[in-house]
Amino acid sequence: MDTAEKEKVPSGQRLQKLRRNWNHPNEGEYVSIKEFLSMGMGGMGIEMLREVTRLLEFTGTAFVTGMIYNIFLKDIYIINIIGVVLSYLLIPLNAMIIDNLGVLPKRFMRTLHLGTVLLLLLSALLWTLPSAQFDHILKDIYKHVALRIICTLVFVYASIYVLKLFGKKYGKFKPFVVFFGIPTFLFSVAMVYLPVQDMRYSTKLLWVHLLTTLIVSFRDSYTGGIVNLQGLMSPNSQERTRIQSIAPIITTSLRALFSIVFPMMANVTGGQTNIATYRWVVPVIGALGLLEGLLVIRAKERVIRPPDEKPKVELRKSIKQILTNKYIWIKNISNMFIVFSGVNRGILSWMLLYGTRMEFFMGAMIAITGIPSTPGNLITPAMSRRFSKRQIMLMMRSLEMLVTICFLFIPYIRNDTLLVGYMILLGTLHTFSTTPCDVIGNTINYDIWDYEQWRSGERLEGSMSLFGYLTDRLGMILGYITPYLLKTVGLVNDWDILFDPVIRNRIFMMHSMIAIAGAALVIVPYLFYDLTPEKLQRIFDDLQQRAAGQPHTAAPQYAVAENQGSEK
Repeated sequence: MDTAEKEKVPSGQRLQKLRRNWNHPNEGEYVSIKEFLSMGMGGMGIEMLREVTRLLEFTGTAFVTGMIYNIFLKDIYIINIIGVVLSYLLIPLNAMIIDNLGVLPKRFMRTLHLGTVLLLLLSALLWTLPSAQFDHILKDIYKHVALRIICTLVFVYASIYVLKLFGKKYGKFKPFVVFFGIPTFLFSVAMVYLPVQDMRYSTKLLWVHLLTTLIVSFRDSYTGGIVNLQGLMSPNSQERTRIQSIAPIITTSLRALFSIVFPMMANVTGGQTNIATYRWVVPVIGALGLLEGLLVIRAKERVIRPPDEKPKVELRKSIKQILTNKYIWIKNISNMFIVFSGVNRGILSWMLLYGTRMEFFMGAMIAITGIPSTPGNLITPAMSRRFSKRQIMLMMRSLEMLVTICFLFIPYIRNDTLLVGYMILLGTLHTFSTTPCDVIGNTINYDIWDYEQWRSGERLEGSMSLFGYLTDRLGMILGYITPYLLKTVGLVNDWDILFDPVIRNRIFMMHSMIAIAGAALVIVPYLFYDLTPEKLQRIFDDLQQRAAGQPHTAAPQYAVAENQGSEK
């Protein structure tokens, strides 16, 4: 009896705490259970719409673009190159729009309007220019350049006005989450209802290029906005880590279910290579995702700043500022080498296909080795309470490197059953070690945003994305080192040579050595990361004092600006 009574007390206290925290967060925290679940459930819908639109991307592997509409791979490749080149014009402008909440200086807006008129005139000229001499590269190449310019301008002005109208109320990223899902959905529906059977190939290519560009442009801001919203729901670093750890488990669950169920549903309407399948999946599933995504309107974006602040960020000054932020260098240099640390995952699939001839087990192994991502997410908040972010990154990246070293023994295991078990063990450990790193890496990103605000007095999220964009491209360039090194040990174009155990083992060893070097290089920058919890707390206290207009030596006054979009 006594034991039963003792057991009832804690459960009663937990229920009482749950009720209390449903609308009111714990002391020193900012996010209630109700708000967190609203974000999580809304994120499920957003991820669902994202998964649907991935079926429509301008890539050869997307079923609609490649297998159903029969767009040539060469044309996709050339048009994507055009897009990458023109995107460099958009990135600095996008940074200015975000950092200034869409309210750009009048002189800058006049220049933008003039530039827009000139670009539209250029687009009209390009549309009429003959381009037959370039047909061997891409038919109507000038028209495709004009289309990409027009799509860029549409996205720029949409971003400006959605932030200008709603940025002060919602913040920097929530407006994109609330409003950009609508054009993403509408363009996606238009894409699957294109009457391509009545079009010439060149006309079809222009329409597919136009719609996929608009879909991806609005979709990326839509889905990227929910990720950043999760990071800005709380200025409390510990609470931020907990949100970043648990949120992906909720938001990706429906998407994962869809990826399993979709192939089975497609069989009813003619399969995944039948456009009839997408003409009901995109409108129905996409609409459900869009509507569920609106639940995020209850989530609030919180930053520590004066409530009447009007940002006036100059691009040149902000770039100069972020280039002197050592933490941005540390994070982005580390990220550059992740391209190497993950190459060994391909070894598992290769060994099943070319070594054990058990390719039928490939899907199951991918599913099994992905399971530890959930416990990895769940233990991260507990780890962050005991260790600093630097310590967690060093420990878990070191574990990743140790697991990567164990890949060297794969070629020496002769028993197929033992080999498959060993590979599953390595795959699960690799997933378990990298998942906390992904979570902590995201929270570090938001800590750096706060640190930059503390040192410069401005929120420079958009400008800091420029730095990451450049280092991502450098990482892509570094990624070409891998195929070059594999070429030196025999892997060029003929993948059948992997059936030869001698050559296969040599290639696998090279792959593993590249991964080990990459894992080590990812670790090194974090040896210099010293943004400790104590430093972060001092930064938060100082920002709160500034927001309250008090001397920095005064007791902290919590003045967190909430961009709400809903009643308190």
